[in-house]
Amino acid sequence: MTVVVLGLISSLLYGVSDFFGAVASRSRPAADVALGALVVATAAVLPALALVDSVWSVEAVVLGAVAGAAAGLGVMLLYAALAAGPVGFVSPVVALMSAVLPALVGFATGERTTAWALAALAAIVVGGVLIGLEPEASLRPRPRTVVLTLVTGLVYAAYFVCIDATPPDSGAVPMLSDSVAAVVAVGVVVLLRRRRAAGAARLSRREVALIVAAGLTQGVATILLITALHLPGLAIVAALSALYPVTTVGLAVVVLHERIRLQHVAGLAVAVLGVAGLALARG
Repeated sequence: MTVVVLGLISSLLYGVSDFFGAVASRSRPAADVALGALVVATAAVLPALALVDSVWSVEAVVLGAVAGAAAGLGVMLLYAALAAGPVGFVSPVVALMSAVLPALVGFATGERTTAWALAALAAIVVGGVLIGLEPEASLRPRPRTVVLTLVTGLVYAAYFVCIDATPPDSGAVPMLSDSVAAVVAVGVVVLLRRRRAAGAARLSRREVALIVAAGLTQGVATILLITALHLPGLAIVAALSALYPVTTVGLAVVVLHERIRLQHVAGLAVAVLGVAGLALARG
């Protein structure tokens, strides 16, 4: 039950972070937005080192760093993909890949689950995909958007697998290693881009607020996610990650006044039933 609650809250917070980051990326380069958000997220996870018992090891640091580099590049690619659109293609495909691929890895490495849990996982994934479908989903995405989306899904899946492989007693060590590596990975991209481009304009107050909000929600979500991944159930947490479009689409409806469609309501209902079924299956 604990892993379900942690995974669910983490997923919803990631959806909030993605919304803020995507809105900021409409007026700023995605790499700049991602770097700012990741710096704030790193500051947000630092207190966890003092609050959580952690054992330092080479394995925890290296796996956390690999996961962080993947996550940093994934955030940057996701913002770029969402800015390029259509959101209805990007959001559900990334959600599906980041949920299914780690789950397959978990099953392949011997993780056992019940038939009811598998059915609940399938419902969560289907619900997340339905929620992410937008009216623009009928538009044909450009090749660049397709590539960005597929690579984003792969690196997000790699993040789940790497963090899950860290030692259970490593506590907050992977969080710190993860966050620092993400900042470094995206920072290198930003520096390389700025060497070839003119100086960037100063951030507006609105852009700063969006980036800080994206970073804070991402930092809290990371703490909850890594805590969940240190518990048994990689497939469970990965499937719950497919729910992040719930808050992304919800905020788009409330803040940006986008219209909600029937499949959004149906997807939410299916996803909620899946989460409830998963909680019961896990006891």
